[in-house]
Amino acid sequence: MTLIVTRFPVSDADDPAVWRVVDGEWHGGGPLSGFIGIDDDTNVLAVVAASDARCNWSSFPELEPKQAEGVARIRVAEHSLGDVHIAARHIADDLVVSAAIAPTVMEYGLSRLTLRGLNPDIVIPLGLVIDEPSDHVVRAEFDGLAVLRGAHFAIPDEPVLRDLIVQDKTPEVVDDTEMRNLLVIAGEHPMLNLREGVFAKREPREWGSASQRKWVIRLVGALLVTTMLLGLVTWSKHKSATSAENERALVAAQKIDPSISDITQAEAQLDRALAQKGTAKGRFAPLTAGLWRAVKSAPNVSVRELRYGPDGLLSVVLAAPDANSVNKALIGIQQDGFRVTATPRQDNSGATLVDLTMRMP
Repeated sequence: MTLIVTRFPVSDADDPAVWRVVDGEWHGGGPLSGFIGIDDDTNVLAVVAASDARCNWSSFPELEPKQAEGVARIRVAEHSLGDVHIAARHIADDLVVSAAIAPTVMEYGLSRLTLRGLNPDIVIPLGLVIDEPSDHVVRAEFDGLAVLRGAHFAIPDEPVLRDLIVQDKTPEVVDDTEMRNLLVIAGEHPMLNLREGVFAKREPREWGSASQRKWVIRLVGALLVTTMLLGLVTWSKHKSATSAENERALVAAQKIDPSISDITQAEAQLDRALAQKGTAKGRFAPLTAGLWRAVKSAPNVSVRELRYGPDGLLSVVLAAPDANSVNKALIGIQQDGFRVTATPRQDNSGATLVDLTMRMP
């Protein structure tokens, strides 16, 4: 595993060093402005100066861990001078450690690191990288930062704070090797991580593996091709059926007038014939459409004769092997709202005939 370790930048003039730790070996140490990421970079640890993140320790023996963390956040917010981002963690028994940082500092540092291809997994105050001593004070440095760590405190190494908190104790110095080991441990098991809440790391959502996405693309492509082919087949069938009906209609029209050469001419002559009889074309079309719809839905029913008079009546002779089939067609015509009269009879073959007249409602 590769670990990237750097310091949290706080200003435009701040150019922290960046290290790459591979199998315990530290490499780099060049400035953030010159950092170039590689695919093997897995975890990123950013260390915040003690002066930028205030650490607190609280004890809530009567509360559950999650409740204690919530109360700790509230108390830190109440004692802060302005808006702060707070992270808290129950660490042992009834002890809760918390850290507060200004949201503007957090936003700036994350944006600077992100511009260089570093999206920190862990943002931790320097003082919480150091193990807590029991009866003494330690001093640690990292990339120009210095912190004094004691029992339940982590403060910047400044004279006024030394006099106030450390007093006459002489801090023990954490050497570079031990400090690097502590940073690696913090990168694996941090005591606290400021990347939570509104600053939690948002991982890009991966929709399956590369091979799965490839198969999804193939399936979608196959579906689109299949849909297009089905549409083409449907269109071809429709065109073929329309052509066949036009051919039959043309043959019927040519029996009446041999000079008709195509279906367009037949329709034009039909329009003229209807106009001469004083009958609107729109009345013939719906009557015949209603008739053929009903005949099609009734098996074994056929049309033997069809006449359209100048009075707007469509006269039809329907034929079927039995009366039930004809009745089904008649019911369909009436359900469509047409006004009908029907007179049943039989022909010499025994088939049932119906002399039907239809008119618009």
